[in-house]
Amino acid sequence: MPLQATLHYHPDLVRHAVLCFWRRSTGRRTLLVSAALALWFGVLVARGDRSWQIGVTGTAVAISLLVCATVYVVHYRNAMGKLRDMGGTPEATLRADQDSFTLASDAGLATLPWSSVKEVWQFERVWLLLFSPAQFSTLPVADLSPELQALIEASVRGAGGKIRHGR
Repeated sequence: MPLQATLHYHPDLVRHAVLCFWRRSTGRRTLLVSAALALWFGVLVARGDRSWQIGVTGTAVAISLLVCATVYVVHYRNAMGKLRDMGGTPEATLRADQDSFTLASDAGLATLPWSSVKEVWQFERVWLLLFSPAQFSTLPVADLSPELQALIEASVRGAGGKIRHGR
């Protein structure tokens, strides 16, 4: 028997979901590498170095920070656009069974097999269903019953996907 839930979205939840995705996928690693490169850049400048290394290091710092910012901005704009497309009452219906799940809202309808979900990233307020490294759907945890949560986890694992707990 399929399980069903009404999912409620709002700008704060969507912003939080994008931030969780960004931190997990890009943020921390890129910021640590950028900080290390910036430190090395500072050492080179302090030593009065004017070699090609300072140009390469400065460029690497700038590019890594630009990539980090771009990933967040692109996903944020995309997610907020989808929220606007949902209309006045940003709600969706999730209907799930062991084989597939359906998400329906004023923005559209999609039915997918669980095998399309490569990973589920579980955070305190949201679960992110990842379909690719850069594409995800947001499920508000507050709207998911324990039975539906268990079904999602079992179905994704059964289809070869991974469950990862957020940090």
